[in-house]
Amino acid sequence: MDYQFDEVIERRGTDSLKWDMTKQRFGKEELLPLWVADMDFRAPQEVLDALHKKVEHGIFGYPAHSEKVDEAVVDWLNRRYKWDIHKESIIYTSGIVPTISYIIQAFTEPEDEIIIQTPVYYPFYDVVKKNKRQLVENPLSFDGNTYTMDLAHLESVITERTKMIVLCHPHNPVGRVWKRDELEALAAICKKYDLYVVSDEIHADLLFKGQTHIPFASLNEDTSKRTFSCLAPSKTFNLAGIQTSYVVIDNRELRNKLSQHLATSFANMTNSFAGVATEAAYRYGEPWLESLMEYVEANYQYVKQYIAEQMPKMRVLPSEGTYLLWIDCSQLPFSPTERKKWLIDEVGLALNPGSIFGKEGNNFERMNIACPRITIKKALEKWKNAYDKL
Repeated sequence: MDYQFDEVIERRGTDSLKWDMTKQRFGKEELLPLWVADMDFRAPQEVLDALHKKVEHGIFGYPAHSEKVDEAVVDWLNRRYKWDIHKESIIYTSGIVPTISYIIQAFTEPEDEIIIQTPVYYPFYDVVKKNKRQLVENPLSFDGNTYTMDLAHLESVITERTKMIVLCHPHNPVGRVWKRDELEALAAICKKYDLYVVSDEIHADLLFKGQTHIPFASLNEDTSKRTFSCLAPSKTFNLAGIQTSYVVIDNRELRNKLSQHLATSFANMTNSFAGVATEAAYRYGEPWLESLMEYVEANYQYVKQYIAEQMPKMRVLPSEGTYLLWIDCSQLPFSPTERKKWLIDEVGLALNPGSIFGKEGNNFERMNIACPRITIKKALEKWKNAYDKL
């Protein structure tokens, strides 16, 4: 089926953060936005049909728990990852970052230490610090081509105040899909030091050919008892604005404690469209997803080849998944601040500067390639015109 990913859909004037807030965020009009992680593609038609049906009903009262949504989630996780969960293990939430914040509040105390593996999705920094917990960085090892976990360093920074690690899995922004041996080695350390694991798996469905996502909680009985698995159809099916996510918690005690905390915070209800979109996406969206990832991977290969041939002082790092490229700009004659100004003023692109993901990202830019190929071509041509003047 032709899902028309080449179609250019006008998003300006739709209250789009990505398109309508670019001037406010970057200070200039008419930049081509390839920054915030949403897609310039319509959601699957089956999802749109389900939402239209809900709208046509015309009543948007408080939603009740839906067994049909439970079944769709359980079936999806089993079908995609061979991960068998009980429907009772699911707690529905309005977004993964708020969920991580609530988990931190419920299971740690002020001044407790929480580990993140940098460079990493930048809200991880704030969600720790704004909850008045101590942020501990465990930088990934980088050999110039590939990132791996530095588990020796991880053990060296764990103290008696360390209570939790937030795992980005698959990793944003470096594009790693963690392998079983890496996850098992991390799991052994978490067991040894009795750490909670918050596993952000929002990019789990967005894998390139030959890659397999292994839910951290599925590794063994111990990991299943200490892990909060945060997932959502939002990144997969471009539904971020509907604010639908969920956390899978096998441990009943932990699950009950989080449920009570959410109730205390009056954060235990999603909106009327969340369940509708989730069920439709998971039941009927798989063909769309498979075609999407073929298209995104072709975009990745196109960008990688173009930059290698036309702008050889830059380099697209190998990626195993997500629709976010990590581009090494260390050979350009700019500081991170100068490079951002150059990209805005001379190139005309709005990218996420690598520095916001941590100091390890200072030499990088993150580029969102979930858009029509013609948009990618336009962006690269603008970039090359400025590059050729250096």
